[in-house]
Amino acid sequence: MPLLYLGGAASVLAQDMEEADREARELEEPAPEGVELELTDPDRNAQQPEWTESEAPAEEEQPEEEQPEEEQPEEEERETFGDRFRRGELFGYVDAQGRFFPQPSTSDVPGVPVQNDYWFNGSLAWEPGFFMNVTDTMNFELILFGRVDQHDRNRTHGDIREGFFELFLDEWSFGFGIHKVFWGVTESRHLVDIINQVDLVEDFNTDIKLGQAMITTSYTNDKAGTFSLFAMSWARHMVFPSPEGRPALSLPVDNSIRVYESRLKEGQIDVALRWSHTMAGFDWGLSYFFGTARDPQLYPAANSAGEPVLQPVYELIQQGGLDAQYTIEGLLLKLETFVRGGQGPTFAAVTGGFEYTFYQANGSIVDIGVLLEYDYDGRNNNTFVVFKNDFFTAMRLSLSDPGSTEFLAGAYIDSKDGSVAIIAEASRRFGENWKILLEGRGYIPQPDNILEVFRNDSQIQVDVEYHY
Repeated sequence: MPLLYLGGAASVLAQDMEEADREARELEEPAPEGVELELTDPDRNAQQPEWTESEAPAEEEQPEEEQPEEEQPEEEERETFGDRFRRGELFGYVDAQGRFFPQPSTSDVPGVPVQNDYWFNGSLAWEPGFFMNVTDTMNFELILFGRVDQHDRNRTHGDIREGFFELFLDEWSFGFGIHKVFWGVTESRHLVDIINQVDLVEDFNTDIKLGQAMITTSYTNDKAGTFSLFAMSWARHMVFPSPEGRPALSLPVDNSIRVYESRLKEGQIDVALRWSHTMAGFDWGLSYFFGTARDPQLYPAANSAGEPVLQPVYELIQQGGLDAQYTIEGLLLKLETFVRGGQGPTFAAVTGGFEYTFYQANGSIVDIGVLLEYDYDGRNNNTFVVFKNDFFTAMRLSLSDPGSTEFLAGAYIDSKDGSVAIIAEASRRFGENWKILLEGRGYIPQPDNILEVFRNDSQIQVDVEYHY
């Protein structure tokens, strides 16, 4: 019995030891696959993630999504010349014009029949334009003009007002092509404005200019001002009204027999320099010009048919000019003057005066401007100059209304004999595209005054323009 008991005890002990040994082996052996997910080392999982698409962290996938989004806009922003051309801006206007002449035309030349004795003259004009950014630093502008006139064959004409490339590089600018440049500050005359030829058949007030072929460069500095250089060729000749046009000179000007002092004729290279600056209320410009005169001298001659005409002669001139304006609140003090040599004896001309504006007079929407200027021209040659020793006085009304209505009425008064030229202008916009302009001119000349050639050419002009 003791042996059996010991044997049983030994058997039980052996079983206990075998079970303990089995549990120890289970702890040392790798866990089954089902348990491995629970016991996997976190560091090892960070290096080899097993995320599903729904469980993927946003920060892990975001770089892959941002990279293509950053590259695509760069490709879309690359513009070709065609893209910039299509983004260019079209603008311009169409004009229907009517001129009314209350008095019959006359001629003082014996044997010359009156060809312009009509009371109405109609015409149509179109000025289309186009602007584009060729590059980020270069612009191009094209402006054409054409008019068809009912009676005056010289007034039926076309012109390239602008066909100009301009490059901007920091403080420098460079340009080439056909361009219009304006200099001046006064109202009655623009003495120093010599770059472009006057489009005289468009209007006798000399404000409308023809395009001029040129190469130009400018340097601008805030402290030193703007320095500009112009090199020009193919000077445009002045076109006068034909014998059928009104108003007209007593004799027609025949451009087919025009004469140039330069051996290169229209191909003469003209040069101009200008320095302009603004400081302490002053705006001024100093200019110099050498080249073919824009305003010719007119000499009696005969054309190929033996008829009496005026022959234009274009000399080479040198001109130094000054334009200046000083602003004190509503007061503008203005001055333009030049000294010119080359058209006979050296002479000087000056235009100066003031303009004072009463803004919102008596609390209204009306701005009232009062102008007074004096015009003097010392030339004693055959150049056609109307106002040589005259006062100009005018009043301007500007309304702060949706149509930007404006009125101007004034008169040129000869200081020697009292001859008077009267002008009146008005303009107003209608809607976003339409504009109407009214203009009237009248002449009260004394004998032997140059205004006598226009004594029967008083006129009323109406323009209806459509702008786009």
